[in-house]
Amino acid sequence: MKKLIITAAAVLLFAGMGTSVSADIIVEPAGDSFFNSHSGDITRPYGKDGRKYTLTAETKVYDDPGGKETGKLSTGVSPAIGLYYTDDKGVQWGGYFDFKGDDELLWISLEGLEPVYDNYSFNEEHKKEITEAKTDEFAALRAEGTIYLWEYPGSTESIAMESHPEDFGRYVSSLYTDKLGGKWGYVNYIWGNSGWFCLTDPSDPAPFGEDVSAGAMTSESVFEEKGDSSGMLVPTVLALAAAGGSGILIACMKKKKS
Repeated sequence: MKKLIITAAAVLLFAGMGTSVSADIIVEPAGDSFFNSHSGDITRPYGKDGRKYTLTAETKVYDDPGGKETGKLSTGVSPAIGLYYTDDKGVQWGGYFDFKGDDELLWISLEGLEPVYDNYSFNEEHKKEITEAKTDEFAALRAEGTIYLWEYPGSTESIAMESHPEDFGRYVSSLYTDKLGGKWGYVNYIWGNSGWFCLTDPSDPAPFGEDVSAGAMTSESVFEEKGDSSGMLVPTVLALAAAGGSGILIACMKKKKS
């Protein structure tokens, strides 16, 4: 049975400073023979959160790239693909963790699949418009109550931070101005998360801006696992967890759909 080894650095809290430092959670499969023998060729280019892909048809799921078929994913959106491997035929494979019981590392072929529009897509599309923020340029930025950290400007998904560093503006590293004049600041890491603040009004749960993601997200796919000797397929909805599926949540944060 394949289990997960979850390694996380300790969270360092500085009283009165309003800051917190934490390392990304690293999730690796223990006892997975393919991963252990090909770890040097497996990459994690999109960090612990990975990327999701649009599935336009049922997609076969394998225990290893090109290995035994274990089930399939229905049409919709794939699980978050965190691991990438290219076989000797040039086929690219994406690995994800199935957390419904055995915590297995499963693989799908990424040939012909397009990633769901995300912050990587946004940065590529708007790279000429995104500029570097000056050191402490927004150190004086303050907000009362909850502030919202968005996946990207125009996204429908945000993290509501009811508690946050008083000087959260110091975390801003990149800047972007949308077509309506709204100013956005990107944060690489803040209390376990990353994303964009609407600098015009960080407390606005529905800031104005262009909708660059309209129609990009459809439905979550359903994983149908091959059963025992009866050969029947049992559908199971994938439980996609934040922070790479580690199950570690920061109590002061919660996911919010705008």
